[in-house]
Amino acid sequence: MAQHGTGKEAFRSHGRGKKPNRNGNPARQRRAEYPDSETGERDDAYGLISVLYHALQGAETYTQYVADAERAGDEALVQFFTECRSEEAQRAARAKELLANRLDTLEDGDDEDGG
Repeated sequence: MAQHGTGKEAFRSHGRGKKPNRNGNPARQRRAEYPDSETGERDDAYGLISVLYHALQGAETYTQYVADAERAGDEALVQFFTECRSEEAQRAARAKELLANRLDTLEDGDDEDGG
Protein backbone atom coordinates (compact mmCIF):
# COMPACT_ATOMS: atom_id res chain seq x y z
CA MET A 1 0.00 0.00 0.00
CA ALA A 2 1.41 3.40 -0.97
CA GLN A 3 2.00 5.80 1.83
CA HIS A 4 0.88 9.37 1.48
CA GLY A 5 2.52 12.38 3.09
CA THR A 6 1.28 13.79 6.35
CA GLY A 7 -1.35 16.49 6.41
CA LYS A 8 1.35 19.11 7.01
CA GLU A 9 3.30 18.02 3.94
CA ALA A 10 0.20 18.09 1.79
CA PHE A 11 -0.68 21.52 3.14
CA ARG A 12 2.77 22.93 2.45
CA SER A 13 2.84 21.65 -1.11
CA HIS A 14 -0.65 22.88 -1.94
CA GLY A 15 -0.52 25.68 -4.45
CA ARG A 16 3.27 25.69 -4.69
CA GLY A 17 4.48 27.37 -7.83
CA LYS A 18 1.21 29.18 -8.44
CA LYS A 19 1.14 32.94 -8.48
CA PRO A 20 -1.72 34.41 -6.41
CA ASN A 21 -4.50 35.89 -8.49
CA ARG A 22 -4.88 39.44 -7.22
CA ASN A 23 -7.92 40.07 -9.37
CA GLY A 24 -9.77 37.19 -7.73
CA ASN A 25 -9.88 38.96 -4.35
CA PRO A 26 -13.48 40.19 -3.82
CA ALA A 27 -12.42 42.94 -1.41
CA ARG A 28 -9.86 44.24 -3.88
CA GLN A 29 -12.44 44.16 -6.69
CA ARG A 30 -14.91 46.06 -4.52
CA ARG A 31 -12.32 48.73 -3.70
CA ALA A 32 -11.64 49.11 -7.41
CA GLU A 33 -15.37 49.54 -8.12
CA TYR A 34 -15.88 52.07 -5.29
CA PRO A 35 -12.58 53.90 -5.00
CA ASP A 36 -14.09 56.95 -3.27
CA SER A 37 -16.01 55.20 -0.50
CA GLU A 38 -15.11 57.86 2.06
CA THR A 39 -18.59 57.78 3.60
CA GLY A 40 -18.30 54.07 4.28
CA GLU A 41 -21.92 53.49 3.29
CA ARG A 42 -21.15 51.09 0.48
CA ASP A 43 -18.55 49.24 2.53
CA ASP A 44 -20.91 48.92 5.52
CA ALA A 45 -23.75 47.55 3.41
CA TYR A 46 -21.42 45.24 1.53
CA GLY A 47 -19.91 43.94 4.76
CA LEU A 48 -23.28 43.30 6.38
CA ILE A 49 -24.66 41.60 3.29
CA SER A 50 -21.55 39.46 3.07
CA VAL A 51 -21.76 38.44 6.74
CA LEU A 52 -25.46 37.67 6.35
CA TYR A 53 -24.86 35.56 3.25
CA HIS A 54 -21.97 33.61 4.74
CA ALA A 55 -23.73 33.08 8.07
CA LEU A 56 -26.79 31.66 6.29
CA GLN A 57 -24.59 29.43 4.15
CA GLY A 58 -22.73 28.29 7.25
CA ALA A 59 -25.96 27.48 9.05
CA GLU A 60 -27.12 25.44 6.07
CA THR A 61 -23.82 23.56 5.98
CA TYR A 62 -23.98 22.83 9.70
CA THR A 63 -27.49 21.42 9.22
CA GLN A 64 -25.96 18.83 6.90
CA TYR A 65 -23.19 18.11 9.41
CA VAL A 66 -25.79 17.59 12.14
CA ALA A 67 -27.65 15.11 9.93
CA ASP A 68 -24.42 13.26 9.14
CA ALA A 69 -23.48 13.07 12.83
CA GLU A 70 -26.98 11.84 13.71
CA ARG A 71 -26.71 9.07 11.12
CA ALA A 72 -23.33 8.13 12.59
CA GLY A 73 -24.80 8.13 16.09
CA ASP A 74 -22.19 10.60 17.37
CA GLU A 75 -24.06 12.69 19.94
CA ALA A 76 -21.03 14.83 20.78
CA LEU A 77 -20.75 15.93 17.16
CA VAL A 78 -24.51 16.46 16.90
CA GLN A 79 -24.32 18.81 19.87
CA PHE A 80 -21.22 20.62 18.55
CA PHE A 81 -22.61 21.17 15.04
CA THR A 82 -25.98 22.22 16.47
CA GLU A 83 -24.20 24.87 18.56
CA CYS A 84 -22.28 26.03 15.49
CA ARG A 85 -25.51 26.27 13.50
CA SER A 86 -27.13 28.28 16.29
CA GLU A 87 -24.19 30.70 16.40
CA GLU A 88 -24.41 31.23 12.64
CA ALA A 89 -28.18 31.78 12.86
CA GLN A 90 -27.66 34.38 15.59
CA ARG A 91 -24.97 36.08 13.52
CA ALA A 92 -27.27 36.16 10.49
CA ALA A 93 -30.12 37.61 12.55
CA ARG A 94 -27.86 40.33 13.94
CA ALA A 95 -26.50 41.22 10.48
CA LYS A 96 -30.05 41.35 9.13
CA GLU A 97 -31.11 43.65 11.97
CA LEU A 98 -28.15 45.98 11.46
CA LEU A 99 -28.69 46.07 7.70
CA ALA A 100 -32.42 46.79 8.09
CA ASN A 101 -31.67 49.64 10.51
CA ARG A 102 -29.24 51.19 8.06
CA LEU A 103 -31.64 50.83 5.15
CA ASP A 104 -34.42 52.44 7.23
CA THR A 105 -32.07 55.32 8.07
CA LEU A 106 -31.24 55.82 4.40
CA GLU A 107 -34.93 55.70 3.48
CA ASP A 108 -35.82 58.22 6.20
CA GLY A 109 -33.13 60.54 4.84
CA ASP A 110 -34.63 60.29 1.35
CA ASP A 111 -38.11 61.17 2.70
CA GLU A 112 -36.76 64.32 4.37
CA ASP A 113 -35.11 65.42 1.14
CA GLY A 114 -38.38 65.08 -0.73
CA GLY A 115 -37.05 62.10 -2.65
